[in-house]
Amino acid sequence: MRKRFILLAVLPLFFWLSSAIAQELPSIAKYLKPEETAIVFVDFQNNFAALDGEHYARMKKFYDESKMLENAVSLVKKARAVGILVVQVTEAYTADYRELDWSNPATFHRSQILRQSWKMGTKPVELYEPLRPGPNDKDILLPNRFMASGFGGNGLEAILRGKGIKNVAIGGFTTDVCVYATVLSAHDMGFHVYALKDLMAPARGEISAMMLQELYPRWSRVVGHEEFLQLLEGAKTAKK
Repeated sequence: MRKRFILLAVLPLFFWLSSAIAQELPSIAKYLKPEETAIVFVDFQNNFAALDGEHYARMKKFYDESKMLENAVSLVKKARAVGILVVQVTEAYTADYRELDWSNPATFHRSQILRQSWKMGTKPVELYEPLRPGPNDKDILLPNRFMASGFGGNGLEAILRGKGIKNVAIGGFTTDVCVYATVLSAHDMGFHVYALKDLMAPARGEISAMMLQELYPRWSRVVGHEEFLQLLEGAKTAKK
């Protein structure tokens, strides 16, 4: 009886403390400073995005309905215009796949080896032409990644830290594989992550939709590219 009395006495205090702690959390940013923000695109390569790419045919219906590719090009052009850092990370392997452990039981690398796909120096791994930077653009290109995460072994974290980047918006291929791995990495590194839900392509549609609804919000703020642009526009308004 005494234990029950103590528990009943303590519970209100516990809930009060929980409420007080929650109220101390700072509000989510209403706008983003362009100079503190980067866009990281994962695997916008010919293999996925070009008409003759290995995976284009099975994704064509999605591209037609979502306008993902057109929206990605539009976002990058607007980002360049306001001084947002654009980073393209792309996947590729040496001709004999020497980077990989051929005996690893996981399928991600084994499937590339068996199909002899994603080889360095070939057209399929080149960056999708409409997203390639012009001579005056200051995009950063990080090719030949052989890890699932866009931060895998390419110095991306150090580059972003060196440029004072705080916010990272991520899109690309695919929602349920490499983009998700990149979002997790960025979150664990302490960046404020914005998952561009309409600039991602799914490998498996139902799984990707579930992940965007149930898993991505744990590690990022899930936004459309237009909402992301509005967050940047808000920074201009705040300065006035």
